[in-house]
Amino acid sequence: MTTAAAPLLSVRDLVVEYIDAAGDVRILDALSLDVYPGEILGLAGESGCGKSTLAFAILRLLRPPAVIRGGSVHFAGQDLLAMPEDALRALRWRDISIVFQSAMDALNPVLTVGEHFEDTFRAHGRPAEAGRARARELMTLVDLDPVNLRSFPHQLSGGMRQRVGIALALALEPRLVILDEPTTALDVVVQRAILEKLVSLRARLGFAMVFITHDLPLMLELADRIGVLYAGRLAELAPTAALAAHPGHPYTRGLLHAFPSLHGSLSEVRAIEGTPPSLRSPPTGCRFHPRCPAATAACVAENPAVRALAPGHLVACHHAGEAAR
Repeated sequence: MTTAAAPLLSVRDLVVEYIDAAGDVRILDALSLDVYPGEILGLAGESGCGKSTLAFAILRLLRPPAVIRGGSVHFAGQDLLAMPEDALRALRWRDISIVFQSAMDALNPVLTVGEHFEDTFRAHGRPAEAGRARARELMTLVDLDPVNLRSFPHQLSGGMRQRVGIALALALEPRLVILDEPTTALDVVVQRAILEKLVSLRARLGFAMVFITHDLPLMLELADRIGVLYAGRLAELAPTAALAAHPGHPYTRGLLHAFPSLHGSLSEVRAIEGTPPSLRSPPTGCRFHPRCPAATAACVAENPAVRALAPGHLVACHHAGEAAR
């Protein structure tokens, strides 16, 4: 992966709001980022920061009361937000696919695994026989016996269902796969096996990945670049090694210190004080300032612009580049 190439996916100033009787709630606030061909871009942050909303907005899968209020999403030069529904339906799975957090919720309980593949291929005009052969190939690719094509979702374990979800996402050889916390409900052994399989498949097939998780240490192992979201805004975006060695945002530093190291002592683990703000009434200025040990009057008064801390390393902090306090 190299960022010298043109972006495969480009999100600019994306605004998403949830509308209810109490008023509009801004879930994504002018969010911008790029995904390059073949890379793994990780998106990390606490629950409710907007990670899953971004994934669903990219594919225009948001349901009311969520509304895209502004910004743009371009994939390989195509404007996804302006694209007619028929063209967008054809693009989904063929060019961009998604693996959902819960495979049991994503799979139809009254269809066999094989029928899920048949529906996918039929919807995209692929011959039935070729589709059945491809389904067997994909099951083997994710280390499942093709005999499970005759199974219903409830007859499979959680790990097996998630592998089916991954196989379905790869069915039409997309250029971008979005993974929305795909292993959250699984035990750590199964989680590790599935993640290793995903990375090996990406290396073999060459698709780009957007990997969404709240687990920053996991992201440090997998991703080429990492974006950190906080309260609907981008806090930091950098190559993985740079973010781990020189985090520019106090929130990123807090996340890095909030997880135990395999080699360090537990005394080195420090929780981030406070709680994420309500997006119905977010704080003024930088949304992290109520929890930030380095906050100043400028942080309270003014929302920091996203700026370059180093080549390819973006951060939204008035004090980025100063010695950590």
